[in-house]
Amino acid sequence: MRDFWQFERRFIVTAILKMKTPFSVGSRISLLPAGSELPVIKTPEGIPFIPGSSLKGVIRAHLERLIRTMEAAGQKYNGQRLWACDPLDEKERCVIGRCCDNCENCDGNCCSKCSHCKACMVLRATQDGTFNDDAFTKELWESSCTVCRLFGSPWLASRVSFQDALLKNVNDLPRLTEVRDGVGIDRDLGTAKKGVKFDFETVPIGSCFEIRIIVENAEDWEVGLLLLALQAMKQGELPIGGKTSRGLGWGMLEQLKVERVSKENLLDWLQGQPPVSVASSDLIKAFTEGLTQGGVSNA
Repeated sequence: MRDFWQFERRFIVTAILKMKTPFSVGSRISLLPAGSELPVIKTPEGIPFIPGSSLKGVIRAHLERLIRTMEAAGQKYNGQRLWACDPLDEKERCVIGRCCDNCENCDGNCCSKCSHCKACMVLRATQDGTFNDDAFTKELWESSCTVCRLFGSPWLASRVSFQDALLKNVNDLPRLTEVRDGVGIDRDLGTAKKGVKFDFETVPIGSCFEIRIIVENAEDWEVGLLLLALQAMKQGELPIGGKTSRGLGWGMLEQLKVERVSKENLLDWLQGQPPVSVASSDLIKAFTEGLTQGGVSNA
């Protein structure tokens, strides 16, 4: 179990996301008098960027799909279950808030859902009016799915942080945004529906964004799992933003680099020394070599 009680290690993943098609990460409303109905999100200086939350959401969702496929195939990591809950459905989360209407007044074992109920875990960790934080944290960790342990949940802090991706080649682009027209389609006729026309903003082809991901206190194999999810974006197979089904949002990760700061070189790093470079293939290998299926290693 890894937490934030002390510094163990930090991985810094950087890359350049180069857009092969225009893309649109929308803002709610334009502040310009003649602005687009669906503008892209921009900095106060008017420069488009990709919010870290958008990157995290896309990569987490893709990793959840990968993990569910591995679980369906019976794969585990060194005997440890690999699984992903549905974080958007309260009833399907690996850890729920309350199992029933009476869970605060029971002994922590009142129904079949108590084993993954946070309120019941609190009761079980409280003895004679004293709360045992270590016992609670241990049970919460053991009940959480593989993805929530890494990306966080309502009860666990995320160990993966995605910084906003800023536009790197501002001066190389002929324009920072373009405006496209869109129409609503009549599902019966397959033609443009009268009176349903809109416009939306996109960021042009060739835009390059600086990706920076910080992973705190993770094992090598967990970072390898994250890098496997990034492989799809590296190969240009994981779109980002809106309107991806109509061709927007497709790019490729380039110049992917992984660096590590450990307890051993922490003071050097704090004094300005660069982190230690780590081969991404070694981290992915740390995960794949630990995969087992039916008790037999896949390596």
